[in-house]
Amino acid sequence: MSLETRESSTSVIVIRAKGTILHFTIREFALVTGLNCATNKDEFLFDEERPNRIIDQYFDGESFVQKKDLYAVVSDKIWGNDNDEDALKFANLYFIHVFLLSSVDTVAIPHLHFDLVESGHYSDYPWGSVAFEELA
Repeated sequence: MSLETRESSTSVIVIRAKGTILHFTIREFALVTGLNCATNKDEFLFDEERPNRIIDQYFDGESFVQKKDLYAVVSDKIWGNDNDEDALKFANLYFIHVFLLSSVDTVAIPHLHFDLVESGHYSDYPWGSVAFEELA
């Protein structure tokens, strides 16, 4: 299948697939993906100076956690066999960075993402808007 992103702007994603040009607005992107594209991401504020338990416990309190370090922690299942709560949090972080934000060229994972997962607010966050911005 031939697939390429073309001439996209911040308001539409343009994809050419097998000679057909597809246009996706953020509304269509939300309908197709089922992701939250409506909530304002600026409403999610955390004190980034405050330590995050996941970062402290599993990443030695590092200032910046790289994606490769997250992948290693998930591969090694460092949380152990009897810690389903942290396993779920790592599964969410992994899904966010391997699938939703896979096109993002950043190496470090924003502290905000750890705070969202640790607080349980990750499911309310507008991941669709973030992914759309990165793709458009």
